[in-house]
Amino acid sequence: MDPTPTQALQQLRALIPVGLRHAQALLERCAGDPQHAAELYKTELLQVLVDKSGLSPEQAREQLHAAGYDLNRTLHAIDEARFTLTQRILRKHHRDPGQALDLIAQAIETAEQLPRQYWLDFAALEQLAPAPRCFMILHEWLAFEGWEGFDSALHFHLPQAVAQLRHLQLEALAETLEQADQRQQQLRAAHAESETPVELAMRINQDPLFNRCQDHFQQQRQPLADCLHQWVERHIEQFPA
Repeated sequence: MDPTPTQALQQLRALIPVGLRHAQALLERCAGDPQHAAELYKTELLQVLVDKSGLSPEQAREQLHAAGYDLNRTLHAIDEARFTLTQRILRKHHRDPGQALDLIAQAIETAEQLPRQYWLDFAALEQLAPAPRCFMILHEWLAFEGWEGFDSALHFHLPQAVAQLRHLQLEALAETLEQADQRQQQLRAAHAESETPVELAMRINQDPLFNRCQDHFQQQRQPLADCLHQWVERHIEQFPA
């Protein structure tokens, strides 16, 4: 006795992970035979995977079978076998480089068990391999600047950040930060005794030279993020696998 449409649908979905509408369409094409519909689905899925992955049909069939013919699980398993964690982050978030950089930083922090008391311990960052050290110092410094502001960031491990900018051959940006720091120190030395902290902060943030430095930094913030993205790609072997 042939199964009822409801029974056929239940049998088909017990055989393969397929959505309701897709299952109904398959059964219509296969005269209500769930076994035939399941084989048709597997054949179609095999071709999709071959096209997406570049695997041979035999390799694709093995991967699909291992993942229970769930295409997303299969693609994820293939990616894990082919790419490192860092590469997968770059691939998945290629349209949002900022998100990619944040996720790579989190991966390094986890992999290296970096100590954090709100902000990362820069002494620990100095112990990293050269490429992730450069990346993490600048990523953390940029995060601090984004949270606390440019004037405060000049007091946050500036020598380490400047050194890494020079390591990236971003000499003009390194000089801009140093010039801003020097100007801030000059203004503090000249007015610290005569002005309140609030007045002094206003003076610094209204100073033309300081503002030119700050504007140049803001203009270079996105290019710096792009440079860090390229840095990861060039030194991918030093980043989390």
